[in-house]
Amino acid sequence: MSAAWLEHLIHKSAVEMEMSRKTIFQFSESIRRSFLKCPIQKWEADAWARGLNLGLIKLEGYFFRVCTGKRSPLAFFIRNDKDLYVGLRRESITQAATYVSLITDLGFDRSNTRFESRWMDVVVYGEDGQALIYAENKANYKTLQKLCARLSSEFQTTIPRIELDTPLVDDAIMKAHHIWKNRPKCFWGIAPNLKLLFEVTYLRDGFYFTKLETPPHRHEWEYSLG
Repeated sequence: MSAAWLEHLIHKSAVEMEMSRKTIFQFSESIRRSFLKCPIQKWEADAWARGLNLGLIKLEGYFFRVCTGKRSPLAFFIRNDKDLYVGLRRESITQAATYVSLITDLGFDRSNTRFESRWMDVVVYGEDGQALIYAENKANYKTLQKLCARLSSEFQTTIPRIELDTPLVDDAIMKAHHIWKNRPKCFWGIAPNLKLLFEVTYLRDGFYFTKLETPPHRHEWEYSLG
């Protein structure tokens, strides 16, 4: 399926918001340029189509709601401190597509797949409540590569102590803390045009990543990862 329908839907919302004077000047043009810079990928559009058809995603005007985990709706757009919408929240499109893909492509149960589980964008739990997959989304592939490179190399011998409620905690350190604490078997970093999957191995004082090519289906999970 072409991604044009989803870009059109979001751009139409931007035009309507602009007409209601809730946005900065030329807001809809800014959204159009955002899609030129970072187009919606076919896999994202396909996942959104399945999500809407199955009721995993519901549209609510300028917002959308994912049906497990986060109860409040998410906006397609970013709002500033003057209550004006100023840009595209590109990462949220990828995040919802990731959530749907884990359920529809890899067979994980809706009840065990959580959207925005506080510190991670999407989390898959096993039947015993153990974290299986931590999925983290970034709008830019370079940002994703940098995060995964740091998680792969910086935390084998120590996990820095942090105050999690402190604003502006370093993203990689925060993610490392929660990986270490909750021990998922895999970390899956996903940007619109890049997916990086790793098995996590835990050591005495830290962890390291081993790259995997494709995520196992739910039915293959225990066999594939032991």
